[in-house]
Amino acid sequence: MGSAGTALADPDADAIAHLRSRLDKLLTSHGQPKVQAGARVIELPSGRVLYDHDGTRPLVPASNMKLVTLSAAIDRFGGDYEFKTILAARNKDLVVIGGGDPTIGDEKLAAKDGSSITALFHQWADKLKAAGVRDIAGDIVIDDSIFNHQFTHPNWPSDQYQRHYEAPVGGLNFHGNCVSVRVSPTKAGQRANATLTPGNGLLRLDNRTVTGAKHSATAGRPQNSDTIVVNGTVSREDVVGPVTVRDPGLYFGHVFKTVLAAKGIRVRGAVVRQKVRGEDGDLPKGYRIIAVHKTPLSVAMARAGKDSHGPTAEAIFKLLGSATGAPGSWKTGYKAVEAFLREAGVPEDQATIDDGSGLSRVNRISAAAMTQVLLYINNASGNKIQALRAALAVAGVDGTLEKRMRSPHVKGRVIAKTGYINNVRTLAGYIHTSSGQWLAFALYFNQATKTRPLTQIQDEACELLVDWPNIRPAADEQREEARQESHGSKQAPVRQGTRLSRQR
Repeated sequence: MGSAGTALADPDADAIAHLRSRLDKLLTSHGQPKVQAGARVIELPSGRVLYDHDGTRPLVPASNMKLVTLSAAIDRFGGDYEFKTILAARNKDLVVIGGGDPTIGDEKLAAKDGSSITALFHQWADKLKAAGVRDIAGDIVIDDSIFNHQFTHPNWPSDQYQRHYEAPVGGLNFHGNCVSVRVSPTKAGQRANATLTPGNGLLRLDNRTVTGAKHSATAGRPQNSDTIVVNGTVSREDVVGPVTVRDPGLYFGHVFKTVLAAKGIRVRGAVVRQKVRGEDGDLPKGYRIIAVHKTPLSVAMARAGKDSHGPTAEAIFKLLGSATGAPGSWKTGYKAVEAFLREAGVPEDQATIDDGSGLSRVNRISAAAMTQVLLYINNASGNKIQALRAALAVAGVDGTLEKRMRSPHVKGRVIAKTGYINNVRTLAGYIHTSSGQWLAFALYFNQATKTRPLTQIQDEACELLVDWPNIRPAADEQREEARQESHGSKQAPVRQGTRLSRQR
């Protein structure tokens, strides 16, 4: 034991100094003087800061915002929560009560399961037919009141409303709230064939195509319109789009009605919106439940985290808002996430929340705040950390990191969320080091003119962190360079992570 008043030496002091030197050099090697960088690396579960570079400065997180949304959802709902979508009968009507599920009809999930995007509607139709139902005398009533009816965020780019990543979000969602157009040629100079996919009675198709030698078909939608316009020349069969729809709940109901008709079930009435669920969340008397479709929250979280699917993240954000007792909205979602950040220990001045996906440039969060969130979930009780890691992309394995950090040294050890919008490149998550330790990190760049070099810097930084605490000192690199120069070698010294840039 040391004598009283004698400070004990930090056994990792040299390793920390070497790490900081290497990261300082790496994070400033982009050659872009206007770039704002923020970074922090902490050790788990202690929270000891191993590295910080302007870590408390709030920066635009881009899709890294999804990491906050997912963490808040895990903290609020746990790993076992399920979305529930109810099909019921009321007198002459069919009633669909939404639970905010963003995965119904999701094309990627359907392909993974080997099913069609309309599989749920076919299942419902089969249940009705098995019960002898061939004719619905009333309406299809949709209740999407779990969320409010502000379907698109006011701070999203106004010129990108047709893009799939800016799709509207409601209490009932189908096929990412997008539609495509299937086109095929006829005779040269004549109108090409065009049909909506999936078919529905809500949207009008304005076919302006011409059959020709050069294929240039495009699809779009005027703002605040239910008309899909397809233009250009068609030389081959193709599917163009996707294009966002205006009203997700009505879209859901109309596609359902179209599937019922195709299955031989006639609906005489219309698709109408009506709140039927009581304030306590239960159905009033007189309703007969036909089917309940359940989707684990974990499925939606992986779609939002691994694949960075924005509308799915926004549905989770609104779900957080609905848990307060009010309809889910960006306002109630923001309040729920703000409360989570305070509980996680994030200072109020280090985060500004505007949406759940990071598409809004109003969002701000510091690297220190993000690593605090990661620390909080890591140290939480239950299976929260396992649920969060399962929702994130794994380097060299899947999601948005499938083609990054694929070397055997790093593959599978970085579990993180990417972020990218114009002039912004972010990355944050967990690293399982080669020595068996866990780290949390956030590497943020804003105001960049070239983002590709920043991706390489992030990857090389992660490779460096995988080696913690066995970081080769920067002085060794200098000695190696001097040795090569003294021997007349023209080969440049190998920088840690060079193999990553070759595999990019």
